[in-house]
Amino acid sequence: MIRANTVLEAWDKTLETKDFTHLEKYLSGDFQFEDTTGEQDNLENTKCWCVAGELRINNFKTIRENENYIVVTHDVIQEGRPKSNVLVYAEQNEGKFTYWKIQRAFEV
Repeated sequence: MIRANTVLEAWDKTLETKDFTHLEKYLSGDFQFEDTTGEQDNLENTKCWCVAGELRINNFKTIRENENYIVVTHDVIQEGRPKSNVLVYAEQNEGKFTYWKIQRAFEV
């Protein structure tokens, strides 16, 4: 089981360094990322926006986690955008995350 804080710290390290190896080891080859609008990205597209380094995440709060899924919140800091908060639901199978769904809300 991958702990929520472990994968989120790796995700932020990837965003900071633009080095996908920090995160890649936690994601399956058939990984799917779904954003707030319902648009889905595969592993390669997720890698592209992660290594662009345009945002950072912090303030991780775990709501629930077990061997099958995590539910967490975190803040997002992105230059030129208002501060936002994200709710994450993510599924893991056999030691890798296979699905990651976010719901992002911006401060007004």
